[in-house]
Amino acid sequence: FGAINIGFAVLAYSMVLGAAGFPLLGTKRIAQGESPELIGQIIGSRIITELIVIVFVSIAVLLIVQDSALAWLIILFSCAILPQIFFLDWFFQGKETMGIVSAARVTQAFVYLVIILLFVRSSSDIMWVAVGSIVGECSAAALMLLRFRFLYPSTRIILKPSFSILKTSLPLAVGIILASFVINYPPIALGIFSDKTSVGIYSAAGKLVYFLMMGDRILFLLLIPASARKQTHSPEKLSEMLFDTMKWIWIIALPAAVGGSLIAEDIIGFIFGVEYVTSANVFRILVWYFLLTMMHTVYTSGLIGAGGEKIYGKIMVITAAFYLIFVSVGAVGFGAYGAAFGVVLAEAMSVVLIYRSLCKFIQIKSPKNIIRVIFSVILMATIVELVLPYSFIIAILMGIFSYIFFIFVLKAIEKKDVKLLLKRFA
Repeated sequence: FGAINIGFAVLAYSMVLGAAGFPLLGTKRIAQGESPELIGQIIGSRIITELIVIVFVSIAVLLIVQDSALAWLIILFSCAILPQIFFLDWFFQGKETMGIVSAARVTQAFVYLVIILLFVRSSSDIMWVAVGSIVGECSAAALMLLRFRFLYPSTRIILKPSFSILKTSLPLAVGIILASFVINYPPIALGIFSDKTSVGIYSAAGKLVYFLMMGDRILFLLLIPASARKQTHSPEKLSEMLFDTMKWIWIIALPAAVGGSLIAEDIIGFIFGVEYVTSANVFRILVWYFLLTMMHTVYTSGLIGAGGEKIYGKIMVITAAFYLIFVSVGAVGFGAYGAAFGVVLAEAMSVVLIYRSLCKFIQIKSPKNIIRVIFSVILMATIVELVLPYSFIIAILMGIFSYIFFIFVLKAIEKKDVKLLLKRFA
């Protein structure tokens, strides 16, 4: 299991390096109306970057990893980035046609699962895990290529690497690589400066927060093409969309953070067992990262959509420095709690920098009725605190229903706001 996770970890970093920011840049340009011929330039460019990454990873692994079986397993896992060259999710995302992207992801997971169930019986079959990952990626890429050919049968895909696209995508690539690094840094810092117990305490809380952040990933997929499209038509429309999005983030994420803090011990004990209850205080700190990263996503999408890719790359370099300093100091001084606080503080600093940079491109208004939302959250928290000693499941349900009741009674939102949200989502 450890070997498999090492393979997946190397694969994750290889994917980020090989992509080199091309998918995000491609999504933006397609959303702004560029022709499908862009596919040939991006595929041609990705062939070069992906092959360089494969060669680099292979050489590094063979030189560093002493266990030859593990070394070849990691190299085989890394080969799963090759089908990513033809992964056209960025094109359909730019077209805001998410159905085929979802179908491809489901196909990828299903094919991987089938191969695991058929061929993996013991540790001697471990190579089949990497094979399953490769075949799953291939099936997803093939499905999207077939869909593209069906929709655009007359479009010629000419593989033509573009230095200008690579130059434009570099700031995005730097930002994405650094973002991937900082997410995984706290456990590494705790392993270096503290002990394995602290890593376990932090990781239990971190897994719950990262589960909540699935919503953030979906939001990013939707906002990038929408931001680029609206900026092309009118900066005012982009500002209005970001304003509405931020309003709903406060309405949804703030009560989730407050409620999560209140039920931290119960939810940690329920999912991981009583041995991990000490992670509750880490979760109470780290859950605010969930709110901050949602805000970060909104402002980042607006900044990239408005043409601030270079600024985004610079801010992520500064953000990485924040993470290195705050998380390291926190881990040395206070273990898992200090690392969690360092994560939240670094993310808060990054949000401020992104927001200030975005304000140079477009006007950003403060979320509407925020005081009413906060008051609704306080009333919800009071009810949860009263019910929690009797049953945390009932406390969760009471918290949800009471919050919905209060935000409507206090007019933090109205029916027309919900109808507009549902209309836009549909």
